Amino acid sequence: MSEFEPPRRLRGIQKSVIRQVFDRALPGSINLGLGEPDLPTPDVIRREAARVVVEEQNGYTTHAGLAGLRGRVAEDYPHLRLTPEQVIVTAGSQEALYLALLTLVEEGDEVLIPDPGFVAYPTIVRMAGGTPTFYRMPAAGDFAFDAAEFRRRLTPRTKVVVCVSPSNPTGRVLSRAELAAMAEALSGTGAYVLSDEIYRDLYYGDERPASVSEYRAERAVIIGGLSKSMSMTGWRLGWLCGDAGVVRSALVLHGYTTTCASTVSQKAALAAWTEEAAAARESFRRTFRERRDHLVGLLARELGLRAVVPDGAFYTMVDVSAHGDSMSVAERLLGHRVITVPGAAFGAEGEGFLRVSFCADLPVITEGVRRMKEALGGTPRGD
Repeated sequence: MSEFEPPRRLRGIQKSVIRQVFDRALPGSINLGLGEPDLPTPDVIRREAARVVVEEQNGYTTHAGLAGLRGRVAEDYPHLRLTPEQVIVTAGSQEALYLALLTLVEEGDEVLIPDPGFVAYPTIVRMAGGTPTFYRMPAAGDFAFDAAEFRRRLTPRTKVVVCVSPSNPTGRVLSRAELAAMAEALSGTGAYVLSDEIYRDLYYGDERPASVSEYRAERAVIIGGLSKSMSMTGWRLGWLCGDAGVVRSALVLHGYTTTCASTVSQKAALAAWTEEAAAARESFRRTFRERRDHLVGLLARELGLRAVVPDGAFYTMVDVSAHGDSMSVAERLLGHRVITVPGAAFGAEGEGFLRVSFCADLPVITEGVRRMKEALGGTPRGD
């Protein structure tokens, strides 16, 4: 009997480099790799979840999710004038990403993805039969958007463009001028724009980052959720919204894939729009900003390493090119019980960098940097 072989669309697809590195970590390692907030889910959400479990029957919701929750999400995008029927509540933003790309992409379609960008984008595109292509966010420019580069990468076969702001892995936020330039480049192309906004409420400037859909409402599909901003990763609560035709089609796939997101999570998530939850989000931002500044400062003072100061999310890209390629440096750190992610995992522009997360309190970050210094204590390459 022949050995099992997966179908063609799944061949060559492996566990992400992020998980591969994490799985090889030594006991007692400090995790500056995975993007999971360590702060507790706000009390207002936990109290509501406990009440719902005890007091209510929690059967299936409709496939699309609770109407009240979908209405709340729709109200977050007033410029799109969404109805609740244009929102699907999903099992985290990861399912929303999968639904969107499987719905939009056909065999031979190109999907234009930022480089560096989240590792799931090209993988899911390939699962859908499409071809991932890339627009560079140049490392030489601290991973800022390059409008001319973006225009060059658009082709008649570009079906979908992925926009992520704040960015995973760089933490960069696209300015209003940059989003307007992206929208202008897409004018008349017929391409859909898939805006990944899972980190939109984790920002360190004076105002919430803008959405590309404010500049190109046509053919816009938005992914969001509460995993990062409300520290609800395990609750699996995200959403997909936007273009009515795409959402209708994605809802059929969602129904067969998941039936519905967790009813308890959905009911508890309604509390995320309360004043108490808004105060928790503000507190989270202050905490992560303090950690960001602490980490970036330590890396400069103790290791002489330059880190890109992120505008949002909870990652910084650290230039370790003087010490070797990103995978070899990450391996050295693993040996000293520090988990980071090689920048090459996110694309060619990430080579020479490590993605370092600050989802840990200040003493843990301090110890992590101390171990990094111990691992990189030798003379940098080329000196």
